[in-house]
Amino acid sequence: AKLVEKETSPKYFFMDNGLLSLFCPKNESALLENLVAIELIRRYGMSGVFFYERNVEVDFYVPDENLAIQVSYKILDDLDTFERETKALIKLNKHLGNANLLIITNSEEKKLTISGVIINVVPAWKWLASLC
Repeated sequence: AKLVEKETSPKYFFMDNGLLSLFCPKNESALLENLVAIELIRRYGMSGVFFYERNVEVDFYVPDENLAIQVSYKILDDLDTFERETKALIKLNKHLGNANLLIITNSEEKKLTISGVIINVVPAWKWLASLC
């Protein structure tokens, strides 16, 4: 908990994606990240979700589940996005050890193994359905 307390930085989210879409038209990634944030906060509460930042940024970290999440609209067709998102999770995994690593996308699904680290890529609809 002390590591998380030291490394938490505030992020702000709208509780309504419709409102956010008024301010960020055509920004599907922001809407998807906001959707994931709303669901994580609903499920774990404000004190259960953290945003890790220490030479690497990971969108969400849930200590109770040892779960690190990156959100990206799509990663498999864009090498730069793929490397940025996976590199951040792998780097975080070195700090935390054996974390559950997840990339939530709009529609892509794949199980990645990079440097011996498993990262699950899942579409948002499937991730949301698994929480029920």
